[in-house]
Amino acid sequence: MGKRISRSFFEANEVLFVGYSRKHEPFCKAVYEAYAKRGTNIFPVNPDPSGFSVPVFANLDEVPARPEFAYVLTRKDVTASLIDKLAAKGVKRALFQSMMSVDEATLERCKTLGIQTAVACPMMALGGGFHKFHGFLAGVRA
Repeated sequence: MGKRISRSFFEANEVLFVGYSRKHEPFCKAVYEAYAKRGTNIFPVNPDPSGFSVPVFANLDEVPARPEFAYVLTRKDVTASLIDKLAAKGVKRALFQSMMSVDEATLERCKTLGIQTAVACPMMALGGGFHKFHGFLAGVRA
C-alpha cells in the first residue's frame, strides 16, 4: 500500500479541473458531478472548450477564481508545463490522477513552490461502492 491520503485532502470549495477532456468525458463528468453534489464550484479547463455539457475554460487565465485546489488529468509533459502557472493562480494543493499525469521531478517542483500533492483518483474519496473500496486499498483514510 502507498502513502496514506486524508479524505480532507480532496475537499475544496472551489476546484480547478485541468484536463477536462472529451476522450474521458464520462469519467470527467462523474468527477465534476461528485464535486458539484458537495456544493463545490468547479472550473474545468481544456484548450478546446467547445462542445462540452458544462462551461469549460480554454486556459487558466480565463478562470475567474483562484481555487486553492487543482485536480490534474493531463499527460506528464503538459503537467510539467503547468505547475508554475498553477502556483501563480493560487493553488496550494494538487491532486494528480496517476503517475501517467505527473513525474517525480514535477512533484519536487510542486514541493519547492509550496504545493501539497497527492496522486490518486478523486472518486476514491468522493464516490461510493467500488470507488470507496479502491480508496481504502489505496490508503485514502478519514
